[in-house]
Amino acid sequence: MKKLIYISVLFISFTSCKKMLEETAYSATYTKDFYSNAAEAEAAITAAYGSLYVMYSSGAPFFASDWSADQTFPRNVVGRNTLTQFSYDPAYSVQNSFGRVNESPMEIWRRAYQAIESANWVIEKVPGTPMDANRRDQIVGEALFLRAYYHWTLSKNFGSVVIKTSPTNSIDNAVVGRSPIDDVYAQIFDDLTKAEQMLPDYSAALVKGRVSKQSAQLLHAKAALYNEKWAIALNKAQAVISSKKCTLVPSFTDLFTAAKKDLGRQEVMFAVELNNTTNPIRQSQIHYFYAPLGSNEFNKGGAGGIYAYSSFYNSFKTGDTRKNVLATSYMTTAGATVLQANIDTRLATKDLVIMGKYKDPNSVGAYASNNIYLLRYADAFLIAAEAEARAGAPAETAYANVDSVRKRAGLPALTRGLSQTAFIDSVLQERSWEFYGEGDRWYDLTRTNKFLTVIPTAVNADYPTRTPAPRNKYFPIPQVEINANPKLTQNDDWK
Repeated sequence: MKKLIYISVLFISFTSCKKMLEETAYSATYTKDFYSNAAEAEAAITAAYGSLYVMYSSGAPFFASDWSADQTFPRNVVGRNTLTQFSYDPAYSVQNSFGRVNESPMEIWRRAYQAIESANWVIEKVPGTPMDANRRDQIVGEALFLRAYYHWTLSKNFGSVVIKTSPTNSIDNAVVGRSPIDDVYAQIFDDLTKAEQMLPDYSAALVKGRVSKQSAQLLHAKAALYNEKWAIALNKAQAVISSKKCTLVPSFTDLFTAAKKDLGRQEVMFAVELNNTTNPIRQSQIHYFYAPLGSNEFNKGGAGGIYAYSSFYNSFKTGDTRKNVLATSYMTTAGATVLQANIDTRLATKDLVIMGKYKDPNSVGAYASNNIYLLRYADAFLIAAEAEARAGAPAETAYANVDSVRKRAGLPALTRGLSQTAFIDSVLQERSWEFYGEGDRWYDLTRTNKFLTVIPTAVNADYPTRTPAPRNKYFPIPQVEINANPKLTQNDDWK
């Protein structure tokens, strides 16, 4: 498979436009004669994928959510701790003051709309490009998938957001107001329906990092689950499963072993492709934040910035192999073993747990090679199970789907005869064990409104009290964006 190579493209955010400007506003991807041949169309879609790398290089899409949830937490330092303590404001003033904007929801908003801008140019211009028709359709399908993914990212973080489906080539279409959340999801579903028709089936021959028909179906299923469209979620998840194009990696540990990431491609359906080289740098803060401070078996340049709650570590059932990717000690590159009480003496908490999904002992400094997983085949089973149960009492098919994930983890089949509520709670718990550290848990808690009761129990010596409010279901829209866009209004709960 060819390596997906990203190219850097500068963008102008549509929210930065002012009505007073008289110049014609163009995205920097816009040129009069671009998209005139196949090579330029390929460059344009590569740039759209490159936007994905830019978004996740800072780690904000994972940090904002995971630090709010009940699995992992950041080292308690000013600015970074506002997410865990729910003490941020619409201006994200502390993050701004202490240089932590790239870890904040502000970064998600900014990068997502830059990425949508890039996808919009592809969707508008590539259909007119003279080139092989099949490949042309695939490129448009990839851009539609990406646009849907970015809109979904925005909506699950901010709720009702701006729908942007045309490139910014004038001031008039640069300034747009928010749309109701159901309209946002309607646009997501429409883009994904079209993408499914244009994209090829998953195969090992796909360029690394590129999406397939099954990727679009799985994102469609997950977005439908979030929008409580249970029948659609079940249908799309089952379509992924019945296609038999993907399989679970037999070993959960292998799935998160950096040296075996090509093996993981049989399960990973959408990911940010990274490497451990310095040229070009394709690296994320996620890797070295999760590694202990210094040079060690997890990373040669770990920051010691994120740890797992011991309560989460202790929640795993006996024999669950997913627990093996968590650790209560580590070894330095000098061969010294550091026990749990000394993992990070900067913290008041002494029962720290290290999360090893981004462990890369062969990192070059902090540059680790682990890909960042955004969609995995395991999700299809759990989405199908939950969606079926939401529509009524869970049938044997729902139990079997959960068991597919539990079997890989080394657990026995789920107890039969559960009530609808108990079954759904079991699925949510399974999701917590399966997808920890992958930026997923917070949204499971917010979409089910369980965050208000679950989060106060996830505490330790560094965060002894955590009290989210109902308004914390969504992050406030960055005030700087509202100031720049006269049609943009704040979320009602944050006004």
